[in-house]
Amino acid sequence: MIRIVSALALAGTVAAFSAAMSWAQTPAEVAKAREDIMEHLWSNYYRDISQVARGNSTDLAGAATKASGAIDALKKFATLFPPGSGREAVPTTRAKPEIWTQRAEFDKATQTLIAETAALGDAAKGGNVEAVKAQWPKVAEACGACHGGPKKSGGKFRFEE
Repeated sequence: MIRIVSALALAGTVAAFSAAMSWAQTPAEVAKAREDIMEHLWSNYYRDISQVARGNSTDLAGAATKASGAIDALKKFATLFPPGSGREAVPTTRAKPEIWTQRAEFDKATQTLIAETAALGDAAKGGNVEAVKAQWPKVAEACGACHGGPKKSGGKFRFEE
């Protein structure tokens, strides 16, 4: 019995160490992860929500699910700006140095986008299409707090493409 417990403990320690090692990412991997999230926010989540907001769809349940997915992605995104993952380490990143020098403002902008998306999701869950339509511009404004629109536009926290 002691051998089994010892073996399980050793296996657990090895598994935990392996997991910790797999979480360690290079600055380039971190930058790629945050770029992937941003690149897919529209196609994976906001595009479908926009169809409801524009009156082209009545899929409120789908919009609520998409809002929840966007929130999860944004929460992960918010963790992907550790010191040393800017242009000093990843010259190709579009993340501006202001993310790190104005961190409180960046974090506030990210949290605002999460909150506005949550409000839209709540409206969709409640079955209120008019509230979804009214909330959509607030989500768009929150997006614009960091960047001014399409990739080529750049913005406060994003270099122009």
